Amino acid sequence: MLNSLRHFKLIFWDFDGVIKDSVDVKTDAYLALFHEAPKNILEKIKSHHLEYGGISRLEKIPIYLDWVGIKPTNQVVSEYLDQFANLVVQKVISSPWVPGVEQMLKQKQNQQKFVIVTGTPQTEIEEILVQLKINSIFDRIFGAPTQKSKAIKWALQNYNIKMEDSLLIGDSKTDWFAAEETGIQFLLRETDNSDFFSQYSGNKIKDFIGFI
Repeated sequence: MLNSLRHFKLIFWDFDGVIKDSVDVKTDAYLALFHEAPKNILEKIKSHHLEYGGISRLEKIPIYLDWVGIKPTNQVVSEYLDQFANLVVQKVISSPWVPGVEQMLKQKQNQQKFVIVTGTPQTEIEEILVQLKINSIFDRIFGAPTQKSKAIKWALQNYNIKMEDSLLIGDSKTDWFAAEETGIQFLLRETDNSDFFSQYSGNKIKDFIGFI
């Protein structure tokens, strides 16, 4: 069982559900965006969002618009993306930290590289990290539309670090797939938001308390 992060030279961090307990903020925002949809469609949106937590809203919103019978033109998608951002940014910033993660981030070793890989849009995640005053901890920040697997491959190559010395910490099936695709280790942060957790038998944690 993995109980330390110190020996990893390169650690990739998802954001929602790993650094901030903000998954519910995003769930509530999707449901608010499509509040006029029938209940069965709202349940479908909720379950899809939780099942594929690491996928960007850039991909999700066109799907959900289609489900509610709205043609996802570029203009319509852009309007819904703006509404979504207005709903979530400050709520994400003010949401609780995952227990122990602040200490974990501040214990970063000199030889380690920390990289953010998130489905949150690039400019938005940069703004959030600045407001939280943790942006300087990370050597690189990757938000949407950059795919997680591409970000991981970029960092492995540019930092010249071996796959076995690298770890992705995530909270979704999407994160696990990115780790599998790139050959790095995966640590699952468990929440109550997906059936995936009961299926996953690898390294997993509830929080970072007691981690070194």
